[in-house]
Amino acid sequence: MSEDEDIIEINLSKPDTQDWGYDVPILGSSTTNPAILGSRRPDEVVDFIATLHNFSTGPIQVIYDIVYGHADNQSELLLNRQFLKGQNMYGQDLNHQLPTVRAILLEMQRRKMNTGVDGIRIDGGQDFRFFNPLTGFVEQDDAYLLAMSDVVQDIGGYQRLLFTIFEDGRPWPEEGWEEISTYRDLIELRPDSFQWGPLIFAHNTPTLKGFWDRKWKRVCEVIYQGENWITGCANHDTVRRGNQVELDQEINWNLGKTWSEVLHNGYDNPAVTLWVYGFSPGLPMDFINATTRAPWMFFRNTDERYGVKVVAEEMGFLDWQITPELYQQDFVFSRLKSLGFEDLEELKQFGKALQQAMIDADYSLPAVVEACQACFGDSAQECKLEYLQKINHPEMVEFLKDLDIPKLKEFALKFMEDCYEICNVSHYGEDLNAVQTNFNLQLRRFRHDRIWLRQNLMGTDQFHKIGDQTQTVFYGVRGNPYREEDQVVMVANMGGEPMTVTVGDWLELDLSEWKVAIASPGVQLDDNLASLKKFELKDSQGVLLVPQQPQK
Repeated sequence: MSEDEDIIEINLSKPDTQDWGYDVPILGSSTTNPAILGSRRPDEVVDFIATLHNFSTGPIQVIYDIVYGHADNQSELLLNRQFLKGQNMYGQDLNHQLPTVRAILLEMQRRKMNTGVDGIRIDGGQDFRFFNPLTGFVEQDDAYLLAMSDVVQDIGGYQRLLFTIFEDGRPWPEEGWEEISTYRDLIELRPDSFQWGPLIFAHNTPTLKGFWDRKWKRVCEVIYQGENWITGCANHDTVRRGNQVELDQEINWNLGKTWSEVLHNGYDNPAVTLWVYGFSPGLPMDFINATTRAPWMFFRNTDERYGVKVVAEEMGFLDWQITPELYQQDFVFSRLKSLGFEDLEELKQFGKALQQAMIDADYSLPAVVEACQACFGDSAQECKLEYLQKINHPEMVEFLKDLDIPKLKEFALKFMEDCYEICNVSHYGEDLNAVQTNFNLQLRRFRHDRIWLRQNLMGTDQFHKIGDQTQTVFYGVRGNPYREEDQVVMVANMGGEPMTVTVGDWLELDLSEWKVAIASPGVQLDDNLASLKKFELKDSQGVLLVPQQPQK
């Protein structure tokens, strides 16, 4: 460069994103989440996958969660406007109808898959919609979803077509979608693919009384149509929805004595896990934050526009997941504590006031700030936010006294970054219950040894329910279609009061020919006939039986 030419200085930094994949750097497939890998070297993910494929106990397959339908609002600053289709509830929908965008996304997906991954999950299939001027209707872009499924992995001259998992709850978000969604549209178009089933989709709340009785129709769909479904109950969306359950709803207090206990026992539930792993068809899925009893919520530190809205919607996280004992830990809410929120109850009061103000003001930040300011100091008599009245005192949090929009955004950012740290499972390993984790491990091994359970029920199999919203027990018997002597009996109290179980009578079985394979924690059974003929199961308890081995 000659002396008379301008010198341009460029500062480069690595992205430090904390969210669920909405942000532009993750969209560009150029980064690896630092929560998993430390150095953020692009090739480290290749080493990571290769290590898992050569694991000492057998290969572990890796699935990428492909979030290529939407981005956060910072995409408006970085991408051509033609690449964006319009606003959604948290950011921008991508214009996958534009051939250039379609080609870019498919090429990014191909390059990402060539790191050695084994399968893909396509997020939010129901969101891939477009207006068709030829029909005059908004239609699903199934052609694009199938094109994503058809991308071929090519590594070292070897090609393979990966298995695809679709998440698709159409017609979400239309009113009444939970009752009319079949969850099967993409399975029917691509029979060799898998799809998130009706009990793993976003809105399940097993902390509510009578939940499993109300879900009986969906449970039967899983049982009789579920061999291509991902099954289970806990995932990144459902646990978040658990935080949003209003505290005045009918809660199943058999699950615990505190909100936190109820939530953790609802999503890491022995009866549910026993039913899913020991009996239900499909591919079972666990959520690590549920099985490690670690907190979880929705967070994103990249959104300038909707950050406060997201935080206001997530305030139930404090009631359901954060106990006073946890709040005292040094790593918990360290950023908010630096702002003066040393007391959990004061944080809860401000959080509930913020939630109320955002709804009342239709998410207008100036109006929210005005409503909050009216609750402090001499003007407090004009306060319309009851929760702020409780923390308006001389020793109140200094940060709140001159609250303005920049400070409100600062609060939201620090809240989400604190929650990102709180949800790291590494903090909770020493607190795990060895009995519960061993039970979960036994069920996984049981499932691995019986691959035939993945298939739908045969004509001779049985599955039934006893009870109602106050008492719900699932029970049934299944047989291996390829080996007659390989069978499983399952009985599980899915919620409610204790029930006396006579599963031999219910299924017309000679229990002298059966033995206990796995019993949930707290169930004391031996293999004598009297014990198996009649026993009690409390809420969340269950038993698997298998045939006795014939005497040689």
